[in-house]
Amino acid sequence: MKKLIGITAVVLYSVVAACGQPPNPLLGNWHLSALPGTTSSPYCATSMVFTATTQTLTYAGKAGTENVHYNAAQTAVYPTTVYVPGNTASHTTYNFSSKDRVVQDTAALCAYQRD
Repeated sequence: MKKLIGITAVVLYSVVAACGQPPNPLLGNWHLSALPGTTSSPYCATSMVFTATTQTLTYAGKAGTENVHYNAAQTAVYPTTVYVPGNTASHTTYNFSSKDRVVQDTAALCAYQRD
């Protein structure tokens, strides 16, 4: 029985490794989609840029970059969610309604549109 469990674990790991992580809809450039009649929010980044290993968030004209990794579970169907653990123990959650619209799950509920 232990041998069967071990073989099953190896096969499952191989399948996951071969398939890789699902596509990450967060990668790319994003701009704040502020409420009608406004162009910014004091609690939201005005722009965000995500690469495979970094995120750059711009607040009040100052960009800050940090290394990140992503946890994108199921991304073939919308709505979907991507979790971004940064340099701290916490993470940021991004909820997608479509491939070009995302809301940062914080108290400010900052909404962004893909550039």
